[in-house]
Amino acid sequence: ISFLENLVGVLKDLHSTYIVSTVMLSSEVSNHVQQLQKDIQEYLSILTDADRKGKEKIAELSTRAQEKIKSWATAMKEIISDYHQQFRYKLQDFSDQLS
Repeated sequence: ISFLENLVGVLKDLHSTYIVSTVMLSSEVSNHVQQLQKDIQEYLSILTDADRKGKEKIAELSTRAQEKIKSWATAMKEIISDYHQQFRYKLQDFSDQLS
């Protein structure tokens, strides 16, 4: 029984480490995508037409892309948080059953 209790403890620690790593990774990916978006916007501004209509359209598309990226990051964090909570509950139930 102590082996199983130790196993549950190790799984909890492993899971916590996994969740933290996943959240950090998703944040890093989001930051890279935002930087890429800024770089592309800078390069495209060079190619826009003289009356600035192209630049306005690029700004509009850039804003939409940024909003979408933020919503993806938020959704991913919520999913990870929910998964983390469910996993902890299941491990706690399993631990309680062993007691």
